[in-house]
Amino acid sequence: MLITKRSDYALRICRALKDGKTHNVREICEKEDVPKAFAYKIIREMEQNGIVKSVRGNKGGYFLKKRLEDLTVYDIVSITEEDIAIACCMKEECERNTNDVPCRIHREMERIQGVLEREMKKKTIAEIIGQ
Repeated sequence: MLITKRSDYALRICRALKDGKTHNVREICEKEDVPKAFAYKIIREMEQNGIVKSVRGNKGGYFLKKRLEDLTVYDIVSITEEDIAIACCMKEECERNTNDVPCRIHREMERIQGVLEREMKKKTIAEIIGQ
């Protein structure tokens, strides 16, 4: 798993919208140092996944549809990253990991994957940003 700038930017966008008010992309980008090209794409993904809502018009922009108390790092990363598997054999059937002869490396990768996912789900965004 590689947590890219997309996830970092998505978390920053959540922080920019923490006040519950509607903010336009320019405001979000300036406040959180997110490039506009990324912001539009990430916000669209967040909207498609029910995290933000858009408002059209002169005073339009985006606001959080979900409470930060209900969102975790895992929620954001699973939206912004194509794959959250830490190893290739985690995302497809491992040829060396069969029921007859379980692969010890695969089992260890599964354990580490589980720890990572549990840790990412442990705290809410609100707790992390101190809201």
